[in-house]
Amino acid sequence: MKAKFALILYVLFIFANACGVGSIRYLVRPGDRLFNIIRDYNLRISTVLDLNCIANPRQLEPGEFINLPTGDGFFYEVQYGDSIDFIAKLFFALAEEIMAANGLKCTSVIYPGQRLFIPLESINVCGSINPGTQFTWPVYGKISSEFGWRKDPFTGVSTFHSGIDIAVQKDAPVFASKDGMVMEAQESGGYGLNIIIQHYDGSKTRYSHLNHISVYVGQRVLRGELIGRVGETGRATGPHLHFEIIDSNDQCRNPRSYLTGINYMYVRREADSLGVGGR
Repeated sequence: MKAKFALILYVLFIFANACGVGSIRYLVRPGDRLFNIIRDYNLRISTVLDLNCIANPRQLEPGEFINLPTGDGFFYEVQYGDSIDFIAKLFFALAEEIMAANGLKCTSVIYPGQRLFIPLESINVCGSINPGTQFTWPVYGKISSEFGWRKDPFTGVSTFHSGIDIAVQKDAPVFASKDGMVMEAQESGGYGLNIIIQHYDGSKTRYSHLNHISVYVGQRVLRGELIGRVGETGRATGPHLHFEIIDSNDQCRNPRSYLTGINYMYVRREADSLGVGGR
């Protein structure tokens, strides 16, 4: 009976995928494990965590429903003023690949609230790696506060800002800046929803004020892998990502020294040319 039920769900999954990328609702049964489900449906765990609010990926509750994408990738809800080119920059992807995945043409109009699918293989093809440090930008946006001493936006008192703030709209994707292992993925005081990744050279990166976390503690992540969504949780005045780089001696360093220049945040690579997208 269990095998028959799984077969029916898999047929529905294939049918949904053939009709266009979307998601299906999966009923969790006794004995189900998320890691087995993603294996059966050929998905990565972050794509499932990004679609769901799962408190503990190692323990699902029988009787609850989870959403499974019918193709491996992520969804983005169009916001007012968005264009395909801008959405492509948010995912460090190519606009034409997003258009193809969603059946859009050059004459197509997108509208606020529309849900677009971003294929996994398209993500971060335009991420810019600093060859000296191997770090990439974790999000596409505008620097709203630099590293160093500044006037606290809440108290007006001069305080040390241990990272950089990158302002961008809520639910913009956040990516791992370097390969490593997730050592923290939870709410953390003024940082709000917060992720810390330990890298193999002993350094760490922090990603704060998130709206959603798409990884779990102990997960190994690759540079450019989606780990969460921008928010304004914790001590924040608006949606942005607070990003820190902490060296192997637990000293915060200026992330701008480890990343490519802001004008090279998004780099489109073509056969015989290099196109650059900036602020």
